[in-house]
Amino acid sequence: MHSVKSKVLFVLLDAFRHDYINPVDTPFLYTKTHKGIYAQKLKSVAGFTQRTAMYTGTTGTESGMFTMYTFDAENSPFRFLKSDPYFKKVLLEKQLWYKPLFFWGIGRIRTLINKRFEQKKKAYIEFIQKEVKKYATHAPVSFIPLELLPEIGISEDNRPIYLPGAFKEESIFDVFARHNIEYEYLMYPVVDGDDSATMEAFISKKDSDAKIILALFSDSDMKIHYCGPSSPTRHEVTGEIDRKLREIAKHYDDDSSTWIVIGDHGMTDVVEELDVPALLKPLEKKMKVHMGRDYVIFLDSTMARFKWITKAGRAYLSKVTQLPLLREKGRFIDEQIAHEHSIPIHDRRYGDLIWWAHSGVLLFPDYFHDRNTHDKGMHGYDSNHDDMKGFFLAFGAGITPRELDQVNLVDVCPTICDLVNVPYPRHNKGISVFQY
Repeated sequence: MHSVKSKVLFVLLDAFRHDYINPVDTPFLYTKTHKGIYAQKLKSVAGFTQRTAMYTGTTGTESGMFTMYTFDAENSPFRFLKSDPYFKKVLLEKQLWYKPLFFWGIGRIRTLINKRFEQKKKAYIEFIQKEVKKYATHAPVSFIPLELLPEIGISEDNRPIYLPGAFKEESIFDVFARHNIEYEYLMYPVVDGDDSATMEAFISKKDSDAKIILALFSDSDMKIHYCGPSSPTRHEVTGEIDRKLREIAKHYDDDSSTWIVIGDHGMTDVVEELDVPALLKPLEKKMKVHMGRDYVIFLDSTMARFKWITKAGRAYLSKVTQLPLLREKGRFIDEQIAHEHSIPIHDRRYGDLIWWAHSGVLLFPDYFHDRNTHDKGMHGYDSNHDDMKGFFLAFGAGITPRELDQVNLVDVCPTICDLVNVPYPRHNKGISVFQY
């Protein structure tokens, strides 16, 4: 165990790709790569539950975690909608307003009616978003179809993940609580995605009694989604994060603080969009099946996940696997792929059939973006692809400099535990960087 007596500063740079570290864009971090333990690449886990991997040291095979949203009507934080009479009224209005209308002048009338319906729908979604907080810490409605919401569960955020007992598996926070380790958590929902606020909060905690401070900087994810990692704006975003870290470092003594800074995954440029619902319509019509009655689909940005309801829906999914364009633009996750990426393929919460886009192919529309938002950068592709890889850097008190080619995201968990001098979570599969 490699323990230190200094304060541990864990900084997560969301979607900060490994090659963003360079002397021009990020001079502060680049300088530290020569003074600490630096892994040029960090391999993430498949899907969208990186926090589970970091804090429990487990992959999807052990944790059962894969994507943020699940098919889980029984535990859905939106299940209250089933007994809400207004919910049924809104769905009925949606069906009525979209019936074909052929009379002269009806197009203008339909536009007005649709506008009125969308206003009512927006107000109702705002109500849902407030109400759902009674059932889950973080369950955004996003752009999930209203009729699908009561079938949708969430994976990581039923409880605040920085509290003991939040994960199914034991986490570092359970270990901290058991060993009376004080910590500060400066990530969502304590700090809500504002990097400047995170920096200020980080600096304000310099005299706290916390043994470890955990902080998240989000602009490297949120802003680079919009501009793409090859854009000039990307250089500005990463440079500003580097400046914020340098400012924080001024307030923490090098001899009494040990830093871990990671990019939990990377991001790649979007090269094309694929309208999966439009692609499915001819087959749906031919087989006389209906979404919501015979099957359900969840459209992640890089995945289309299907779950059959009826026998007709099951037969339909077997035909979906033969669609040439889907086979050309991505692949269906089979046993071999699931084993390679530790994906819990037999968990129906994630669907009976999962199509995974090739790198750079973006599902559009999906359930995360409106129809006016075309992201130019995306992650969630094959974690073996170099563009999907982040980085690992540890420096400061007690750290002997050396370079590593690559570490895994699950390795962050035992590394933190070593620095704080506590045992690893019970199901940890990671390897501390001090054992490489």
